[in-house]
Amino acid sequence: MNLNPRQKLFCEYYCGECLGNAEKAAIKAGYSVAYARGNASKLVAKSGIQAYIRELSAQTESENIATITDVKAFWTNVMNDEDEIMKNRLKASELLAKAGGMFSTEAW
Repeated sequence: MNLNPRQKLFCEYYCGECLGNAEKAAIKAGYSVAYARGNASKLVAKSGIQAYIRELSAQTESENIATITDVKAFWTNVMNDEDEIMKNRLKASELLAKAGGMFSTEAW
């Protein structure tokens, strides 16, 4: 993948704050407004840029997806937070119990 720094920056903006808007990403990366309007879609169509966008997307996805451990830790924090309203604490305890299989008849 031989991308110049501006193309890499375009990909980073495209996957990041521009949320897939090629024209905005091109402008943020330093391309002129006129170039961005006419050629942003051509940038996205380049195989090297597509590969880098896939790489960035996969990396971002794996960083932002909560694991079951993260979710259980969150529910535990809510359940144990004495400042949280009781309704939320009870719901968190219920979700923890369900995730642990405590509501199945086999657990009784």
